[in-house]
Amino acid sequence: MKEPTVQSAQPPYTILNRTFTSEGACEAKRNFMFVKVHKAGSTTANCIFQRFGYEHNLTFVLPVIRSDVGWPNLLRQEDFIPSADGTYNVLVDHTVYNRQLLDHLMPPDTMYIAILRQPLSHLRSVFNSYHLVKKMRGLQRSDPVASFIKSPDQFHVPYVKALSHTREPYTLAKNYMAYDLGFPLGLSDSQSSIDEYIETLSREIDLVLILEHMAESLVLLRRMMCWTLKDILYNVAPKNLKKYKKTPMSTALLKQHRRWSNVDYQLYDHFNATLWQKIQREGADFPHEVRHFQNVLNQTAIFCTKAIMKVPKIELNLTAGKLTIPKTTWHEEFDIDSTLCLKLKMEWHDWSHVLKKTHKMPPNLSSGFRRAISMTNTRVLDKSLLLNIFHVD
Repeated sequence: MKEPTVQSAQPPYTILNRTFTSEGACEAKRNFMFVKVHKAGSTTANCIFQRFGYEHNLTFVLPVIRSDVGWPNLLRQEDFIPSADGTYNVLVDHTVYNRQLLDHLMPPDTMYIAILRQPLSHLRSVFNSYHLVKKMRGLQRSDPVASFIKSPDQFHVPYVKALSHTREPYTLAKNYMAYDLGFPLGLSDSQSSIDEYIETLSREIDLVLILEHMAESLVLLRRMMCWTLKDILYNVAPKNLKKYKKTPMSTALLKQHRRWSNVDYQLYDHFNATLWQKIQREGADFPHEVRHFQNVLNQTAIFCTKAIMKVPKIELNLTAGKLTIPKTTWHEEFDIDSTLCLKLKMEWHDWSHVLKKTHKMPPNLSSGFRRAISMTNTRVLDKSLLLNIFHVD
C-alpha cells in the first residue's frame, strides 16, 4: 500500500535570509530561553521546545518544584536541578524574566522567546483556570468577567500578597503577563517606566509569539532559529483546553479593561505590531509557507488519529505506516510515524518526566534533588511507553 503524502502549492523561488555556514547550510540555534507566560498558550509552545530539546540531546534548566523555576519569585540556584557540567542549553518552565539572572545562567548566544495573548482573552482564561469566581465573592455569575471589569478595585487583591500553599501571586487579574515578563507592578501607573520597559524587552527578546497568530509566529520562529518544519509541529488540540462562556463586551468595558490592565495591553499592542513588521521583512513566500504549515498540521492530525489507539490505554498502531511530507522550498522530505504522533500528543507533564529521568546530573547530587526527579507524573505516557520509547521508568 502506497504511503500517503501531502502536496502543497509553493512558489518557484527560494528566500535565503538566515545565517549560513560556509557550506551554505542553515545552522540551527540550540540555546534558547522561553518566557512561559501563564495562560497565554504557552503550554503548546512549551511542548514544541521540550520535544526539540529532547530530540537534540540538549541540557534543560529543570525545576525542583513542579513547573516553576523560582516563580513567582526570581530564580535562585536552589530552584533548579544541577547539570553534570554546570551548563545549560534550554530553559522553558515558568520563571520571572530577569535578564541579569538569565545571562548568568544561560550561554551568551541564547535566543530569547516569549508569548503573549490578547489581554481580554487572557483574563477570561485566567478566570476559568484559577476559578476566580469562587475566590472573588459578589461577582455576577451570568458574566463574572464583565462584572469584575465594571468594578475591579472591589474584587482585586493587592499583588504584594501571595498564597503560600499555591505560590500564586495576586497579580492574576491585572497585568499578569507583564508580571511574568519581569515588569515591577508598582510602576504600572508610570507611563515613562512602561515605555522604557517595553523598549528594553524589544532589545532583549528575539521573538514574541502571539497566540492569536500562532501559525505565523511558529513559521517566523522556525526561520529565526533555523529549525525544520518538523521541529515546529504540534498537536492542534490545545494542551490546556477548558471551555468557558464568552459573551460580547461593551465598548465601555473594553476601555475600562484597557485602563485596568494597561501594561498588558501596551505589551500586546507593541509586540503584535512588531510580529507583523518582522513578517513583512520575510519576503513574498512567507504566507505560502504558513499555509503549507497549516496544511501539514491538518494532515498530521488526521494521520495521528489512526496512528494512536486508545484500547483502553494509549497504544501505537504500528500498522498505520507513515505520512510522507515531500520536499518543498522550505524543507527536505520527512516522515511522520506513530512514535512522532505520540510525542506530539504528550503534555508538558510527560515531557517533564522524561527530561528529568534523562537529565545528566552531578554524581554528588543531594537526596533532595533526587527526590524532586522521582516525584513526577505523566498524563499520556504509561510505564510501557516510557520504557519502550524513551527507555526510562
